[in-house]
Amino acid sequence: MVAASGHTPGHVAFLDTRDGTLIAGDAFTTYGAVAVPSHFYLRFPLAAMATWDKGQTVESAAALRALDPAVLVAGHGPAVHGPAAAMDRALARAGAPAAARR
Repeated sequence: MVAASGHTPGHVAFLDTRDGTLIAGDAFTTYGAVAVPSHFYLRFPLAAMATWDKGQTVESAAALRALDPAVLVAGHGPAVHGPAAAMDRALARAGAPAAARR
């Protein structure tokens, strides 16, 4: 279990260390493209409108990216295999500092 608050207070994610699958819940969305829910994304705008703490969401997303998952499973959208570059782009769009991106 990995703390990942921001979209909601107390939100958690789960990393399966056997195969590198990250079940991120609402820390990311994957409709159309991988996105951090603090950033308004036209393809799935509800996530940004329903995010509790946008700054914390970006911090949590960066911490999850640092886990270098092999597969990203989000609460909204399909699973993404080899998500590193897509997560980096999502963090950049969300305004994460370059140091927070891998």
